[in-house]
Amino acid sequence: MNSLLWELMDGSRNMEQIIQLMDSTFHERITPVEERVGASVTNLMSLGLVVVRTTPINGEWDISPLHDPSESLSEIDPSLGIIEEE
Repeated sequence: MNSLLWELMDGSRNMEQIIQLMDSTFHERITPVEERVGASVTNLMSLGLVVVRTTPINGEWDISPLHDPSESLSEIDPSLGIIEEE
């Protein structure tokens, strides 16, 4: 469930749309859908993984891969072999 929620929380949908998509995907397995989605979003927020906005992004945020808007993550360990440029 949370992996799909993560994918849906890309800034292109509002909470109501996400809840509808989650409900249509998981049906009664996610009942009550509003509470389950809300709890998962709250958990992701408490872990610092997401920010819930009340307005569209409209380009003022860099949402590219490997960008840390909080600037609190450590530098990438070169031994991991992660390529920083696309």
